[in-house]
Amino acid sequence: MASYEDLTTNVYTWGSVSLALAMAHETGITPILCQAQGPLSSHQLAQQGKLKERYVREVVNALAVAGLVQLEEGTGGKDGVEARYLVPDTHRHALKAAGISCCAVSECARQFSAVKECFDIDGPSCVRYQSGVFNLMEEWGTMGLDNMTTAVFKTPGLKESLEKGIQAAEVGCGTGRLVRHLAAMFPKSHFTVTDVVEQPLQLARQRAEGEGLTNMTFQLIDVCKVPDEWTEKFDWLLSQDVIHDLPHPLEAMKGVFKALKPGGHFSMVDQLVSSFVAENMKTKSTAALYALGTFMCIPESYQQPDSEALGPCWGEEKARDLLGKAGFHVLGLTRSGTKDLGTSAICMCQKPN
Repeated sequence: MASYEDLTTNVYTWGSVSLALAMAHETGITPILCQAQGPLSSHQLAQQGKLKERYVREVVNALAVAGLVQLEEGTGGKDGVEARYLVPDTHRHALKAAGISCCAVSECARQFSAVKECFDIDGPSCVRYQSGVFNLMEEWGTMGLDNMTTAVFKTPGLKESLEKGIQAAEVGCGTGRLVRHLAAMFPKSHFTVTDVVEQPLQLARQRAEGEGLTNMTFQLIDVCKVPDEWTEKFDWLLSQDVIHDLPHPLEAMKGVFKALKPGGHFSMVDQLVSSFVAENMKTKSTAALYALGTFMCIPESYQQPDSEALGPCWGEEKARDLLGKAGFHVLGLTRSGTKDLGTSAICMCQKPN
């Protein structure tokens, strides 16, 4: 059993390595290694990525010593043979997923100072999401796209309805990766894509246009203040990692309820662990959610003094309570059971007839 000293040392070690992996991912070093047909030296990596070799060498050595990248046997030793690095085929998917996740850590680092000011009793309360977060969510969404789609379709009758053609919407779209995928799959359905911030909505629009999707429209809408013309407009609404980031989640759920037709469905994708820290102690990876919540989710949602600022560990119990207060019937909770989706779950809800 590891000592407390070992634990604290590991936190420092892996925290440092996570930043190195994020850098290697964002600069294209690990993607090059994952596509390579054989071992590559730091000079070859630098040449392919159009990067400075000295920086490449340092970061890939960090990954090699950590065991995330393999060092070819017989290289990098005292005999002077230049180090060559490789990633086995069996490790490539996991390394790519870890690289994307570690980019969340780098986003936290980018706004460390700004969030630190929020801790001060007289300091600001919020730090809004920047473009890097939206790009990160796009990558995350792409990694787990097939599994997430399968999980969404577990809502009874939803896939069949989308095939026939319905009015659907996503609130808080970000770049809209999942809803764009669904719009391509179901051309007979129409998808209204919304966000309260223009920047991600513009990104979603540009990417939909680039993909040739014509069954999507884009609106700047605050789901906490749904306009009257949205009353009972949609057959299905989707939200993905949005509700816990809002200042007033219950008002958002009431807005979704208002926008749904009687009998309509709401698929709420979120980080649905437990609402109680004592329960989350059983799953150590949940510590990352609390940490990311400190730097990303709480600063995003704490927009007003009365914001609930739930954080990503608001949990299944809290979610069910608020959905019930909004008027929904919760049909169930579904998880993919895959590491690509991590702690994500889909809460399947229905508005009573």
